[in-house]
Amino acid sequence: MMTDIALMQLTRRKGRTSLTILGVAIGILLVTSLSSISEGIGSIVNSELSLLSGRITITSGGIDFQSFPLSELDESLIDDIGGMSGIEKVTGIIVGNAPNVGPIYAIHMTDLELFNLDVDAKEGRFPEEGEDEIALGYKYADSSTLKVGDQVGIRGKKYDVVGIITATGTEADTAVITSFEPAQEMLKMKDKVTVIIAKPYNADEAESLAGEIENQYPDVSALSAKDAAREAQKFTGQLSIMTFALGSISALIAGIGIMNVMFMSVRERRKEIGVMKALGATTNEILLQVIFEAVTITLIGEAIGLLLSLVAISALNTISTQISAIITPSLLLSVTLFAIGLGVFSGLLPAREAAKTQPAVVLRYE
Repeated sequence: MMTDIALMQLTRRKGRTSLTILGVAIGILLVTSLSSISEGIGSIVNSELSLLSGRITITSGGIDFQSFPLSELDESLIDDIGGMSGIEKVTGIIVGNAPNVGPIYAIHMTDLELFNLDVDAKEGRFPEEGEDEIALGYKYADSSTLKVGDQVGIRGKKYDVVGIITATGTEADTAVITSFEPAQEMLKMKDKVTVIIAKPYNADEAESLAGEIENQYPDVSALSAKDAAREAQKFTGQLSIMTFALGSISALIAGIGIMNVMFMSVRERRKEIGVMKALGATTNEILLQVIFEAVTITLIGEAIGLLLSLVAISALNTISTQISAIITPSLLLSVTLFAIGLGVFSGLLPAREAAKTQPAVVLRYE
């Protein structure tokens, strides 16, 4: 019965109801789309952290997890840290952006095993050390017109595209990949690296060795995998809250619209509500009926907003190599609970007004 009454009221003023639902849908679209970008970033971060299990990540001093691409270390530090007791192997990573090309990643191809990463060439091969060659992450290749055999000009120098790399689940999927010397030329980082990764003989000693590295080299920051995970969780948590809050502003504005519509609906239906109470409907039943109608509006708006979000996210992932957006089950649950909460919030005051209706007064004067 409650559902039948709700549907009847929603179809009574179709234009007004449609505009209200559209407002909710736009709000949910913003909440879901912004939060899906945050979820995508979090997924990439977690994938990269899983590759660093038992490793030590070294950056310039004062550089936190969010700003690690700003780090710049002397390449000679790789050998210095490699000579420390307890360190089995060390390598460097170069990260940056080259003009007209975009993200650049560089690593010694012989050190891939240091990341527990099983990577192969989808087409062609890996760039050879020191050669003017590049490979493309698979997402980068999909979104560009480049293919194996092409040449790319960077800072006045030509580089051969020799391969397309299979998915790694990291940001390298959206980048140009090369070896150290070409990357240092492209990014004007002669004898510099962005990050150094050290593998201890004993993974349990990673935290203590990170402390030793910071003591021995005061100008660097050294994080064990546990430290990096804590930093990452803090960063992704802040990002999730910020993006959800930004999208929620629009949804809350839509909630005010729902409240206004429900107030008008209650006032238009005073006689009906009076009759219902006269026939035995309790105050709580009237209260629940109006709130149910408001929640129905938000859930319909949520369904439309989610469909629009799927289209928007699919388009974003197709167009952009820099952003990867995903909708997770936890995000869907959060959005649904938010929509229900928005409906309850929007319908509560109108419901209280409806519940206060006095049958005798209404039926006498209306």
